[in-house]
Amino acid sequence: MSVQDLRDNPRVNLKVEIGINTETNFYTGFAMNVSTGGLFVATHVPAPVGEQIPLSFILPNADTPIETVAEVRWSREYNPLYPETHPGMGLKFLSLREEDALKINEYIQHVREPYFHPEEDE
Repeated sequence: MSVQDLRDNPRVNLKVEIGINTETNFYTGFAMNVSTGGLFVATHVPAPVGEQIPLSFILPNADTPIETVAEVRWSREYNPLYPETHPGMGLKFLSLREEDALKINEYIQHVREPYFHPEEDE
């Protein structure tokens, strides 16, 4: 079973700068992929797992930001044995508005190629 099989939502590449403000820290990084369920933020200073954080980002095909709250579900530190694997954190959207989910779906369906390709899992 592949990672893609475990996901509820299609995920595609996304490269946009993202800033995350919490009561204790300001995190910066780049969103590397997105789905209607959440996104991965590449950063060397991830928030703690379980923390709920407000975030805002603009998709390349949109004029207005998506603003939501997300929970840090997992984090990954830099590993010099795998330098091509980005450190960062996986965020799950907790309060994605319907219009924002539609923007993400439009981006997934019409703007970018899928992040995972079925032939990669064979």
